[in-house]
Amino acid sequence: MSQDLQDQRDGRFLEICLELKLLQAEAVDTLRSEIGTSGAASVSETVVQRGLVTPADVDIVLSLLKPDEVVPGYKILELIGRGGMGVVYRAEQIDLERIIALKTILISKVNDSTVAARFEREAKALARLQHPNIVQALNFGQHQGRYYLAMELVTGRTCEQAVRDRGIIPADEVWSIVRQVASGLLHALGQNLIHRDIKPANLIMVPPPEGSASGIPIVKITDFGLAMFADQSPEQLKLTTGDKIMGSPAYMSLEQFGGRVVDFRSDIYSLGATAWHLLFGSPPFRGSNIATLYQAKSTPLVVDSAQLGVSLPDNQMRLLLGMLDPDPDLRPGNYRQLIDAIDALGVCKAVSPIAMSTAEMQSEVATSQQPTMLSAPPASQTPPQLDSVEKPLSSTIELPDSDAGTVRAPRRFRWTIAGAAIAVMLVVVGWMQTRPPTRGPRSYTRVFNTTPLFDGVTLSGWDVGGSMVGAWNTVEAPDDSTAIACTTQRGALTRRLPATTHPRIGLFVWIARGGGPVDIDFALESSVPSDVRGCLRISATKNELGEKDSDFGELSVATESPAFPTVHDRYHVVHIERQPSDWYVFLEERLIGTLPISTVGEGNAIRLVVHGQDSRENAESKAFFADAQLYDLTTSDN
Repeated sequence: MSQDLQDQRDGRFLEICLELKLLQAEAVDTLRSEIGTSGAASVSETVVQRGLVTPADVDIVLSLLKPDEVVPGYKILELIGRGGMGVVYRAEQIDLERIIALKTILISKVNDSTVAARFEREAKALARLQHPNIVQALNFGQHQGRYYLAMELVTGRTCEQAVRDRGIIPADEVWSIVRQVASGLLHALGQNLIHRDIKPANLIMVPPPEGSASGIPIVKITDFGLAMFADQSPEQLKLTTGDKIMGSPAYMSLEQFGGRVVDFRSDIYSLGATAWHLLFGSPPFRGSNIATLYQAKSTPLVVDSAQLGVSLPDNQMRLLLGMLDPDPDLRPGNYRQLIDAIDALGVCKAVSPIAMSTAEMQSEVATSQQPTMLSAPPASQTPPQLDSVEKPLSSTIELPDSDAGTVRAPRRFRWTIAGAAIAVMLVVVGWMQTRPPTRGPRSYTRVFNTTPLFDGVTLSGWDVGGSMVGAWNTVEAPDDSTAIACTTQRGALTRRLPATTHPRIGLFVWIARGGGPVDIDFALESSVPSDVRGCLRISATKNELGEKDSDFGELSVATESPAFPTVHDRYHVVHIERQPSDWYVFLEERLIGTLPISTVGEGNAIRLVVHGQDSRENAESKAFFADAQLYDLTTSDN
């Protein structure tokens, strides 16, 4: 390729990065000044080397640069959405001149045989389904290291968008939606499939067919990425179990958290949780970590009508609570029984749901950030843009002072993290009696945006703006999850944070037996190695909060508390949040203490520091970090 052509492609590459908000204007200007200079690498290589974008981001931009070359017979038109399982584009099927949705595996994950197998299974599962309430698969294949799935492009909006844009949905319209979804799931079960990830974001409402007498929009189920065969073989079980959580925790049934058989009744539970969200504006259970959610879901839902804000007739509430029963045997026994029960309510509306006309529905632009969402804007609309290098997950969650919901002791469970739920609750109860004084108000307690800091596969984005100490990699943790770990005795790794006024950093930490203290440093200025930073130190004997000015320097302790008895047995959740005048630090939902911003500063990064204890030179990893997230906080008033 000539230098002029390469320069043109580099320039267009930067334009697309700017359009998708993968890069800021200042960074683009700097990179443009380097195009064509002697010895300069291509821009796509440079941005990855400097940690400005991920390889997955580069693959998206290159796909938009060469839209005719990604998949034979298809031309990419624009990006619709992306996520952990892949990327979805609006594309044209050239021979038939029709617009479709084209889903591909992210190139950085093609070498993961488990992900590739799940993707292939999704395609074959969808190909067997022929139902008006299920998105139709059209074609499947592999080309130049990518799996691709061509699907019907559904123009409409998701139930999640409907409840967000218009508020809660009237009960008669909700039950009409639930009935259609139950009909689609009944068909899928007849093909020996269950979905496992029913939620409002995976249900798309599309205008009724022309000439339809009822005028009722059709609800289509999408994203069978977690679908499983109802009678799995051992090989298929390897793709979906192994004590790994598969699904969306707010809508998952208790049995999906591990240790129990998962069948179609899990989809009935998730459909009930979805109905609850549409009726009352939020999922029935909320919690800041998975253990909290598991504990809350372990007992029947306790309804406080005064807090719901919406009055639901007794027969509707009984059916809804029956779908949400933690015991699968107490939920509706089959889809036909569920459909009959909905019909018996006599409330399904025979007009357009959400009070929308067909013309309004057709003009809606789907902007959901779910990776396999097939709802799409009309071709004349501007494509949705990515807000950061990693796509944030929009939500609004109130952060409670203690675990949410009225809960009792769980029945039985085997999953490792869930095994600690009782201990978490006891700690929280103790904290409510003895929590330490704070220096400043905790005003920002509402989550409105979430950005993953760890993709679960690579170290993409880590060690950005800071020097790495020791050797770090993604490894298998004791519970078979993928975690970040140091493979040498001592190590330190930096993660620069996206710009956030009031961030809340969350991550799981597990110190195996034989492992030394672990520091989570925060309020760290990544470009200044000697910057004073806050530090939460977790060890086998105690938890300490203080400040220090180097990775392995002396810690000036502000507060300390005894270590948890389970410190070596499982993950523990850490939350660090910036409030108006202080940093608040929580361990297992317990307030460990606060540090004044005036002392430790604001910082733009966190740093993981492993001190090591095993005397062997090449000892295996003893500390594991997982599920790192950045939450944007606002006040309840906002």
